Amino acid sequence: MLWRRSWEKHRKLWLNDFRKPQKPKSDAWYDLEYDRILIEQSIAKQYGVLPSDQPDLHYADWAKLVSGLMDDTPLGRVVAVRSEDDPDMLKAFTPEQNRLRTEWKQFCGQKVLRESDEESVRLQMKNLERMIASMFGG
Repeated sequence: MLWRRSWEKHRKLWLNDFRKPQKPKSDAWYDLEYDRILIEQSIAKQYGVLPSDQPDLHYADWAKLVSGLMDDTPLGRVVAVRSEDDPDMLKAFTPEQNRLRTEWKQFCGQKVLRESDEESVRLQMKNLERMIASMFGG
């Protein structure tokens, strides 16, 4: 019975790890929706399949394909440009590479603003709920 309790405890911990919603990493260099076309091109180049031609492809399998993309794919090259932080390399960037970096920074900035606005609204709603609850003895 001891092994059963131990197994149940570890099983619950394991299941909880996979059920927790994952926050996007702040240092993520690609976005699934923003880079959708680059991701499709990269999967086609690396694996020789088009995701749109795979109607039975489960999300978990698709995520594995995306996470395994290499540097020599379209997405890999764009991520290399976005993530470069060596000042000497940045000075040697072409106008196209600078445009890619600028567009990515603008997208990330807008995304942060959208998320912070949503969080601000949620906080205001919670405060309003508390105020109304206190008015009515809650």
